Parts: sequence; structure tokens; C-alpha cells
Amino acid sequence: MWNVRKQMIDWLSQSFDQENEVVDLFYAITNCHGWVKSSKTEIIVRLEPIQQPKRRAAQEQLCRKLTSLGARLPSGKWLVLEVGDNPS
Repeated sequence: MWNVRKQMIDWLSQSFDQENEVVDLFYAITNCHGWVKSSKTEIIVRLEPIQQPKRRAAQEQLCRKLTSLGARLPSGKWLVLEVGDNPS
């Protein structure tokens, strides 16, 4: 688990230049509320956006990076992470 945390913080560091705040940003992102939606081919996890523009941009970039890894669940559905408002 430690290695995963470290890797995601490294990815965040690429899009967030405030080195002394990147760990706090990681925890802010992982503690965001969100929604889950399922389709025939995907499980979509949508996180509430962080209000500060620089932090939100880094949050969006991390979600795009994680989605680009192509994680697939045992059901065969693709995992998609995104940032946005309630999809209702």
C-alpha cells in the first residue's frame, strides 16, 4: 500500500508544483465524497471537485492518469475515475 501511495503522490507532483502541500492534496483527493455509476462496460467513480483551481486541476489530472492505466474489475468492466458534480 505504501508503494501505491508513493506512486500516486509522485504523479500528483507532476501537475502540482507546491511540494510541501502535495501529500495533503493526496489525502484531500482520497477523502473526497463522490458517486458511483455502472454501465454495461464501465464503473464510473465521480469525485466531488476540490474548490481551489490548482488543486482541482491536479485532482483531474490524477483521475485521468488512473483511468489511463486501464484497470479492469473482475466483472470485466473498466474502471473510470473523473471529477465533477452529482450526475443525477
